[in-house]
Amino acid sequence: MSLRLRIFITFALLALLPALPATWAVRQLIHKSFELGLSEDLRAGLDAGAETARRYLREQTSAFRAEAERLADRDEAAFPDNLDWMRIDARGEVAGASARMRGALRDSLLAEAQAAMPRLRGGAQTALLRTESRKRITCLVPEQSSALVVSRPLDVEFLAEFGDIIEAQQLQAGLGLEKERLSRGFLYPFLLVYLLILLVSLVLAGLLSRRLTRGLDALVAGTERIGAGDWSLRLDPGGRDEVGRLTLAFNDMAAGLETQQRRLLDLEKMAAWREMARGLAHEIKNPLTPISLVVQELRDRYRGEDEAYGSLLAESGRIIDEEVESLRRLSQEFSEFARTPEMKKLPSDLNQLVRDLAHLYGSLPVKLDLDETLPEFEFDAEQMRRVLSNLLENSLAALDGVPSAQIQVSTSWDERGKVELIFADNGPGVPIEIRERIFEPHFTTKGSGMGLGLALARSVLLLHGGEIGLEEGPGARFRLCLPMEVKA
Repeated sequence: MSLRLRIFITFALLALLPALPATWAVRQLIHKSFELGLSEDLRAGLDAGAETARRYLREQTSAFRAEAERLADRDEAAFPDNLDWMRIDARGEVAGASARMRGALRDSLLAEAQAAMPRLRGGAQTALLRTESRKRITCLVPEQSSALVVSRPLDVEFLAEFGDIIEAQQLQAGLGLEKERLSRGFLYPFLLVYLLILLVSLVLAGLLSRRLTRGLDALVAGTERIGAGDWSLRLDPGGRDEVGRLTLAFNDMAAGLETQQRRLLDLEKMAAWREMARGLAHEIKNPLTPISLVVQELRDRYRGEDEAYGSLLAESGRIIDEEVESLRRLSQEFSEFARTPEMKKLPSDLNQLVRDLAHLYGSLPVKLDLDETLPEFEFDAEQMRRVLSNLLENSLAALDGVPSAQIQVSTSWDERGKVELIFADNGPGVPIEIRERIFEPHFTTKGSGMGLGLALARSVLLLHGGEIGLEEGPGARFRLCLPMEVKA
């Protein structure tokens, strides 16, 4: 299973797992809410309240009817001030009314009273009129030759409380009928919101997995290329997160592998050169002694008196001796190159070594820029002396005839345990076409020497675990790198 798919599944589970208990909790909350609104105790309480209000209304109506019957056939002056009244004659016309009954209330009650008059003629005692029955109590009382309409408003607080009870009963009845629909109405939006959360989680999972796997895919591809031998590969970190730091570590590893591979190749090449030099030294050295003996014997055995021939023989012997000696020196240099230097690493001061050599070559204009914080560390001081001496000798030859000639040597080090020595001069420099060959044995642009100095320098640096290289510059600029090994 790929990492991207696992990230998608993880985010989906993180979004869905809480959905089950959350959905159950929301559903239970909704049901609890409905159960509270539809409880039998609440229904019984509302019914009891409504019945109490109706009984109170019946009592008020009965008492008002009795009061209205007592007021029949009495003079209007005896009517209470808070009572609204109106008299209707036999024809149904208004014979008299209180001040409040002369407005819209009179018209609405008159029409209903006229409609109820036939019932009074049939022997009915008192009739309740329905006009505004929820706000007032109105009675139609028969008299000898007319009818009396009496009305009184109900108590405002009673009407409000009674209305609240009726509305609560209606709401409870509606909840009972719409319970399932309302439950779905609450639950569906919740599920919709959770679906949106799930979609957002998957989108974030896609973005995160793409960013993460893109860096990891690049690392996988880079590892394959490194395995195929592409040591120069470097990847873009792309950020400072864990993948970015892993990419930086990969780049450091690739750089280290490239350095190690290059050092290994240089060591293998140097070993091949040494083996060849050892063979050449052997092949050159072996015939030199017989040649010398033969030439000496020729000179010794000549007893003739031909002075010209004797002079020629002596001159020829001298030339042969000189060439034999030159071949001996060549064989000796090849032998020394073929012999692997024995490293004797001891705690030494590189800065002091540079100062001593600069003092020794006092005729050279050497400028020093040394890092005085550089501690002593383990290296072979004698071998490094040979390396720096070779560089100084090369610069001395290159600066011959150069005005304002100067050599600059600088040292530095870092916390990673790497010591750098820069050796530069302002001579003509090394031509581009031969820069790749200057570290090869027996390669030289000078008229003298065997061309082994830089090859030996590279050998010494490699045996120290370091390296030497030629950098771009106006003159010859060599960069020497040594690992700092500090003895505890």
